[in-house]
Amino acid sequence: MTGIRARPGMVPVDRAELVTRDIDLLADLIGELYVEHTPSFSCPDPNLVHGGLRSATAGGLNVSLTRYGGLAYSAKVSPTSPPVACVYLRGSGVIATAREELRVTGGDVFMMPAHLSSTAEIDDADAIAMRVPWAAADALAEASTGLPAGDLRFEAMAPVSADAGQLFAIMAEFIYGELVNSEATEISALLVQEMTRMAAAAFLETFPNTAMTAGYLPGSGWVPPASARQAAGFIDAYVDQPITLDQIAAVAGLTGQALEHAFRRHYDTTPIGYLHRVRLERARAHLQAAEPGDGTTVAGVARQWGWASQAYFAAAYLQRFGVLPIHTLHTR
Repeated sequence: MTGIRARPGMVPVDRAELVTRDIDLLADLIGELYVEHTPSFSCPDPNLVHGGLRSATAGGLNVSLTRYGGLAYSAKVSPTSPPVACVYLRGSGVIATAREELRVTGGDVFMMPAHLSSTAEIDDADAIAMRVPWAAADALAEASTGLPAGDLRFEAMAPVSADAGQLFAIMAEFIYGELVNSEATEISALLVQEMTRMAAAAFLETFPNTAMTAGYLPGSGWVPPASARQAAGFIDAYVDQPITLDQIAAVAGLTGQALEHAFRRHYDTTPIGYLHRVRLERARAHLQAAEPGDGTTVAGVARQWGWASQAYFAAAYLQRFGVLPIHTLHTR
């Protein structure tokens, strides 16, 4: 693995890369990055065995591409922590717990059992794996449903629908491109926060979990407008920092759920929606202040204000201001 000291406002990208015929070595690295497991292997021709892994970690977010060839890989797997999901690109496999058995092949998406031991049988496979911090998924579930932190549980390996699985695969491949294929040694803390939030949201929307059935939880009651203004003021002051929902709520003396209700009532959006709104306004000001030849680009401004994808930034900018960001840059 590699590691560097990042500049202020940046997060180091820790990388691991391995190409080997020693599958024990590859299994050890997978155990270090994702899940504790006891592996065993069988191969008709040892000369055809090969394996590899390319991985990148920024903050608590990790994504990798693992390749197995010329062998069948079996493993007894411990419960995962934090959540890990895989996008199968090639090959086939069976993952089983005491409650369910899931057969996967190229194009399938699944989540490793988070609370149960399992067994896995994998033949000649390429797969993207992604890991998100429990804290990110917990906080998002609590803010959106009121589910108490620590009560989040994922209950099945398969996606809730084929469409949900496909969207998860697109998101995982996008984050893989941003973290691994980019070969960046550091990345903006804002981008890490947004990609982690996006990944956590995808886990919650894709795989059956207790937050999906938490709609019966009680509401937060009335929140004074002053508390909402205090939270909004904090966002305005620290919009260029990777602030969290917990931090915003603490400043206003609110729970995460109460904060969500307050912003929907007083600002017609969520706290994160408000944060994105303010960042869009700062990005527009940045574009408007640019001088010809100073090197300002739409992509650079987008990344500075937390958008990994220039396309997503352009779409949000157009919806907010009625013009594309490139027009603001060229007509300042």
